[in-house]
Amino acid sequence: MRVAFISDIHGNAVALRAVLDDIRSTGCDKVYVLGDICYRGPDPKACLEMVQDAAFDVLKGNADEWVVTGIQPGQVPEDRFVMMSAERQFTVSELTTGDIEYLDRLPMTLCDRSDGIEWFAFHATPHDLFPVLEETADEQAVKREVFAAHDANVFLYGHIHLPYVRQIGERTLLNLGSVGLPFDGVPQASYAVVDFHRARVDINLRRVPYDVDAAVRRLQEVDYPNVPYLTRLLREARP
Repeated sequence: MRVAFISDIHGNAVALRAVLDDIRSTGCDKVYVLGDICYRGPDPKACLEMVQDAAFDVLKGNADEWVVTGIQPGQVPEDRFVMMSAERQFTVSELTTGDIEYLDRLPMTLCDRSDGIEWFAFHATPHDLFPVLEETADEQAVKREVFAAHDANVFLYGHIHLPYVRQIGERTLLNLGSVGLPFDGVPQASYAVVDFHRARVDINLRRVPYDVDAAVRRLQEVDYPNVPYLTRLLREARP
């Protein structure tokens, strides 16, 4: 079975369309979305509708929680709180009450068995939407914070916007990177295609070029609250 896993779209409809086109070209059987759909981009409604149309199942991310509850003091640096709250208000203004209720109902984890191989997915950690689990995290921390949550072969997550694959013992930890706001210096959308073959798992971390200029224009067209910062993020792919 071939499965696509995507995460961290952040309202970037231009990038999401490019990724969904790429997924169709790979012949994936299912698409799973690991959170952060709407907030921090110019097209939250369009992204949510595309996700609802394409995804077999969807997880909640920290940015989805912010849409529902607002950004709380202490969750972001103090000097960014006002601007990020304005971005959240823009996102809410573009969504319906039903959209926000949909985000609120999303689960924090997903697990399934594909062709005999158990996988477990979450946004940041299995128990919390906000912590940062880096690629270089200590093995014991990974085992305690992630592997202890489920008896699976493959663990998948998003949140840090940095794609990687890491083998720890007989278990695989996979970060999908970000569709809409990559942080690794490559201004292209990132996601994973995973082939499950009973005793084997093949992982393809894919990079998809998209029209970054068009995404920047969308920020300007909708009068997004934080255009200069988001423009730099989109063009440089560095936080």
